[in-house]
Amino acid sequence: MPVIVVAGDQRGAGASTVAVGLAHKLAYAGQSVTLVRVAGDDRAEADARTFATLEFADASGAAIAADAVQAAVQGVTIVEAAAGNDGAALAARLGGKVLRVTSNAAPAAGTIANHTRAASAGAIAEDRLLAAPTVAALALASKAQVLTRSVEGDDAVVEHIVIGAISHDSNVPYFDRFSRKAVVTRAERVDIALSALRTETECLILTGGGEPSPYLLDRVAASRSTTLLLAPEGTVETVRDIEGMFGHVAFSGEAKVERAAELVAAALDDAAIAALIS
Repeated sequence: MPVIVVAGDQRGAGASTVAVGLAHKLAYAGQSVTLVRVAGDDRAEADARTFATLEFADASGAAIAADAVQAAVQGVTIVEAAAGNDGAALAARLGGKVLRVTSNAAPAAGTIANHTRAASAGAIAEDRLLAAPTVAALALASKAQVLTRSVEGDDAVVEHIVIGAISHDSNVPYFDRFSRKAVVTRAERVDIALSALRTETECLILTGGGEPSPYLLDRVAASRSTTLLLAPEGTVETVRDIEGMFGHVAFSGEAKVERAAELVAAALDDAAIAALIS
């Protein structure tokens, strides 16, 4: 049974993205796919839980010690090595092949370059959606209280942080320029919050810790399309807290899975895939 060890050269290189995208491509080509996450770094358990949510691959939901991976091999097995491990020894022990994921490097044989300036054979370009944090990550970074959750909930992905503009004019055209966004504004600016809610807003972050308007609370609860957070700090401080989350969050969420599948399919052609599973 073919085994592919996906090994990132460093934390955040994108090994999980590549492993999931590769699993998706193989599964939809008719292969039976198993995903395994090797223990050994701080993202291992979260990645393993994400693998278990995928409908197109089998996964245990828990990270596995490297010396126990053999027992998990079933069908085409994609094994994500611990961050920084080149995967060579593990692949040799399993009789598999290594696909190394490098960050900001030129593609080479047996590697896939991630976070490059432009997509090409063997390379995945920097992607806003894959770099985007989830609503849960923003809530944690801003130390915010969750007042209302949307239907999509904590896993909703936020590609843009938009600050509510202080203006006498309607902010709807301004907000409507951005999709998958979090809008940050003072809790007392009900007019700005309501304008944001008239557009596609994944998350509305009210700052300053003030008591939100009951009318606003009812409006958000009724729509169920936006998560409402109440942050204790001011707008400037809250934006400072959350802007650093981009590019530094673990891979998760259905939207990212679909994008990973598209990008990996473009970077690895059928011949490259055949070489990995032969």
